[in-house]
Amino acid sequence: MRRALHTLARPLALAIAVFLALPLLSPPLAAAPRARYLAYARAAADWTHAHRAELLDQWRKTFDPLNVFGYRAPGGLLEMAVIYATLYEKERKPEYAARAKEVLLTYGDFRSIYPASSIALRSDYAGGVPALPDFFTVMRYVRTFDVLRRLGRLTPSEEAAAAETIAGSMRYLLRTAEWGPMNRSALRAESLAWAVRALPNHPEAARWEMQRRALGDDNWGNWQIEDATIYNGVWLYSLLGYADALEKMPELFATPEWRYYGQYYVRLMSPAGMVPDVGDAHWTSNWNHFLVFFEAAAAALRDPGCKWAAETIAAKFVDFSKPTSAGLGAMLLDAYRWGTDEVAAAPPAAGSTEVMDDLVGKKIVLRDGWTPASNYLLLNYRDEGDGGLNFRDYLRDTIPVEEEKMTHGHADENSLVLLMSGGSVLLHDGGYRDFMPSGPYGAYRQDYFHNRLCVRPEKIFWGQEAGEARYSVREAVPGQGLLEFMRNAGSYRPVRTRKVDFLSFDDFDYARTRVIDDGWGFQADRVVVFVKDPGVYVVIDVFKALREDYFTLGQLWHTRQVHARGEGWYDTGYDRIQNAVLPQDRRLLLLFPDGQPRMEGVEPEKRHYQDEWLVHQSWAQHFELGETWALAAVLVPRPAGEPSAHWAGRVEALPADPARAATGVVIRSGDREIVVGIKNDLRRDMSRDHRRPRYTYEAGRIRLGDFETDGDLVFGIRRADKLDYTVVNLTKALYGGKVLVAAEEGQYGLGYDARPDRGGVGKMRYWRGAAGLR
Repeated sequence: MRRALHTLARPLALAIAVFLALPLLSPPLAAAPRARYLAYARAAADWTHAHRAELLDQWRKTFDPLNVFGYRAPGGLLEMAVIYATLYEKERKPEYAARAKEVLLTYGDFRSIYPASSIALRSDYAGGVPALPDFFTVMRYVRTFDVLRRLGRLTPSEEAAAAETIAGSMRYLLRTAEWGPMNRSALRAESLAWAVRALPNHPEAARWEMQRRALGDDNWGNWQIEDATIYNGVWLYSLLGYADALEKMPELFATPEWRYYGQYYVRLMSPAGMVPDVGDAHWTSNWNHFLVFFEAAAAALRDPGCKWAAETIAAKFVDFSKPTSAGLGAMLLDAYRWGTDEVAAAPPAAGSTEVMDDLVGKKIVLRDGWTPASNYLLLNYRDEGDGGLNFRDYLRDTIPVEEEKMTHGHADENSLVLLMSGGSVLLHDGGYRDFMPSGPYGAYRQDYFHNRLCVRPEKIFWGQEAGEARYSVREAVPGQGLLEFMRNAGSYRPVRTRKVDFLSFDDFDYARTRVIDDGWGFQADRVVVFVKDPGVYVVIDVFKALREDYFTLGQLWHTRQVHARGEGWYDTGYDRIQNAVLPQDRRLLLLFPDGQPRMEGVEPEKRHYQDEWLVHQSWAQHFELGETWALAAVLVPRPAGEPSAHWAGRVEALPADPARAATGVVIRSGDREIVVGIKNDLRRDMSRDHRRPRYTYEAGRIRLGDFETDGDLVFGIRRADKLDYTVVNLTKALYGGKVLVAAEEGQYGLGYDARPDRGGVGKMRYWRGAAGLR
């Protein structure tokens, strides 16, 4: 029962480094001295100084007096100045101080380009146009001033002029309040900290210090509220600068949260040489912020994994032979200042793992190594959570962010963010936005831009193809496309998420995570099983109705290319992500095993600033309270030259009894049959409340092929004469009618029915075993 439905934020310049150009790196990287960071910074400052006239000409030509952010000062000069100031403090070369001072004393003059008509449009310019309007860079001016003032390189009049530039900019900065543990608050706190440090006796310093504490204390020792790679990097780097201003770098890394983040981001590192793009992010963007963070973390925590991550990012993205970016140079200078050469680089030993937990990180990585060729899958099930309520509510009530999971997050709960194999990208995230606050249909934040199960509490109008019998006529009846049905304004709807289970073994990994939508009345479990040989992923989405209603379910998969397709299979691949050209050595074969009725389709879409395709399998019906439905897919990374027919007939759905109680597939690989099966409703075992255990085998029993059990998961590998098996959360398991394992009876007392203590059978966490078949 199927039918096919046919129906800019500018990237950072260096973030689109050619993916194909670098050879595969072995996990341990040869130690590279920090001196290369210093050399790049020096050369970049010299290049910017030599080319400043043409850079300013280009700034004037492209200046936009109606920019939504208001007056934008020239880029590169503050970065050049802070590099020269730092070099002067280190080496005492007078020309470095002179070049830095020139920027301090002339930077405010560029405001003359901003017309009075534009000033009149902005209420925040009532006190004048700020010389330093951008809190992403204002601290570089203040840091430069702090060094030159402290080392006696400013006359009293020069110091007074620069101090007024700083004070005016702090007044502007405090006109808009954004607070909480998030990037824009941390940037403000960092700027204020440097202002207080540089001008401790200024008449307004007490106000700056008060607001420095108000904003800084929210960020220090707290969990960040953003689940967005770009802004995670900004927050980390800004807090490093904040700690630097306070001279409290060791204290920052001594907080439990920062020790956590040191491991969290390392464990997220992907074969692309970078932390994956989650939430508001671009492909491999903001690597420079993470490079500095990993260098600082390696030094503070003495952590080889952080050093490995820094070395990996530097090797992948920094072209040390072309030091032409003062912005990058300023950041590499911080990597030099805060890093160390004393920690050897080595990747973590961990394989598939939770990152890092089911309360804060809420991510799971399935991997088989740490090289660019490794298999890697990232599952993100993070919701807004219970933390940071006051901060999230303030932002929700203050700025236009209704499409965001507060803040900068997406409706990506239970989504597969990134899948890579052999250096090829096979699945990736949706991107940031086309324009502010979000693009069409909430681009690219809403659930239908992600590789996840999407649900709507209505029933789609499918129509029918010619010859089908849904209506009294046999002609084709045009129906709705799935995207047409799913799309809306893109406003984010809060949901809750939980980890149900995670286990990792030498032959497979297993994750089960849950989304609970209290408003629409359903829950959805995503089960992901990574079968390590032959390297395929079984993904089963289980919908459960928490109220009686009509629901439409869509298991969505996004891709750039559909090379070939057939009944229940799609040969897909990525050739590029925006401007980044990608290796195409491997493709992803999407297989939908033929089990329960479903609809399939391929539809064009705009995603991550480019044309892509949506591949889906879907279902719609009226659901009774507690009724379930499952959609299963098998993801097969494979060589691009391998015929799709190679997998024809190798993956099938398993017969289940009761039919809607379990879902499973069998995968044929060489002389093996691999069985992956799950219980759909984990509460079906519960048959009584008057005593414990509440569950019984008879209530929870399911059959999948030759397996019978009350377990949550069955994994089996059958050869001609042997069965290796794992069953999770069980009291008993059988194969072909023969008992594989059965828990023994124990004594359970204190029954709620007040009867004497009696026997009962409790569940085992899991059981792994082998059985002969002859």
